[in-house]
Amino acid sequence: MNKNFNNSSSSKYAWNGAMILDKVQEILDCNNIDDLEFNEETLKNLKERLNENITLKEINESAYLVAQNIDELKICPDEEIKDYILKLKNYLDSTNVTLIKGEFKGIEFDVHRDSSIEDVFKEYYSKYDDIYGISEMLSDLGLK
Repeated sequence: MNKNFNNSSSSKYAWNGAMILDKVQEILDCNNIDDLEFNEETLKNLKERLNENITLKEINESAYLVAQNIDELKICPDEEIKDYILKLKNYLDSTNVTLIKGEFKGIEFDVHRDSSIEDVFKEYYSKYDDIYGISEMLSDLGLK
């Protein structure tokens, strides 16, 4: 792969850490990662080998966007959750990444390329309900 693999080059991107660790272990040729001495030369060598062994497809499949770090995806004061999900979905459709992680009123949620607005809303509301106990309160009041 010709592009440098560097998770810190842009704060709007993040990668699945487990995939990276699996790839590191794979290129270590049976050496245990815990047994390595991490000096400057080892890290440089490891980074070069990662650049050579991780394909662009693997990066795109494991990468995701962090919405709160992208200026045009900042939440507007009067914005509703469904409008925000739509904004994330539209932005995601203009990239080659398949996942964007959003946060609305302190609750994190995922928007996948193939997600519907309703499915993402249900995921968000389920987390909201778990945190604030809306269903439980309604049930206690006999309203659900």
